[in-house]
Amino acid sequence: MTAAKKIIDSLKLDLKAYTSKADPTYLKLVEIFPLQPITSKVQHNLALKVVERLITLLNKEVNSESGVEIYLQILSDLVSDYEQNEYKSMKISGSDMLAYLMDLQGLKQTDLAKELGGQPIVSKILKGERELNLRQIKALSKRFKVAPEIFI
Repeated sequence: MTAAKKIIDSLKLDLKAYTSKADPTYLKLVEIFPLQPITSKVQHNLALKVVERLITLLNKEVNSESGVEIYLQILSDLVSDYEQNEYKSMKISGSDMLAYLMDLQGLKQTDLAKELGGQPIVSKILKGERELNLRQIKALSKRFKVAPEIFI
């Protein structure tokens, strides 16, 4: 019996009373794209594609599955960890992040006019002529289902 098998069997006994089970959708996603530290640009690009598809799905779904949301949160954290280590010196502005998210989802400035206060304001934000305010950051965070901190 391998050491890993011994640990797994031991954990099964120790956690026998713990009744929570993993969501089947979450397990399927882990099977397709395992959650592990991202260590290369290839893995990073693949993870971004998965994140993009899941965000698109969640934006279209009224009642999203919790397994998808949990998986997306963990994968987003892994992507963030990689990016923080890989791009330590690069500071990305809120407007750059907004432009990136808009590009990922194929959005135009007019698509965000309601959240940001009009298309001219969206244009000024994207050009760096105007900073995002707290209300706008909250609205964007909700729209894109991301932490507000990415726009700060």
